[in-house]
Amino acid sequence: MSQPPQDRHDPEEIDRRFREIVEGLRGPERPVPGEGGRQADPGEAAPAEPTSAAPGRPVARAEGLRTPEGMATDHRSYSPPESEDDDHFVPPPPPPLPAGDLHFWAIVAGLVLGPLLVVLSAVLPVLDDGWTTVGAVLTLVGFLLLVLRLPRHRGEGDWGARV
Repeated sequence: MSQPPQDRHDPEEIDRRFREIVEGLRGPERPVPGEGGRQADPGEAAPAEPTSAAPGRPVARAEGLRTPEGMATDHRSYSPPESEDDDHFVPPPPPPLPAGDLHFWAIVAGLVLGPLLVVLSAVLPVLDDGWTTVGAVLTLVGFLLLVLRLPRHRGEGDWGARV
């Protein structure tokens, strides 16, 4: 069996190419101390910090962007700003269930009792196969009544959801 040819690259060539790519990304305006064939002196002054033109904008450094004062550094240290004028939405209370609507209660009975009878007849040996059929019919009737309750016509300008 023949083995696939392996690419063998010189580690020095890889390092040199990587430095070229990084220098191309960095740009000529921000040299890194210690590169360029000489080592950085320990007493050498660091380049002056650039200042931000607009307050509140992050300041660019050689290491990257500095996190502004008071801003979270990651998702675990975030805390929402506290303000006194927070308006909390309080939804209105839901309307009561329709007491005299037999169509509604037939839908609820069909869609709740039907599947319940099917499951109970499968689990309990006391209920025979007749209850499974009754449960399946109740489920289908409940679904059919639910579909029949849908509005047939929409008014002008009614495009669906109501917010």
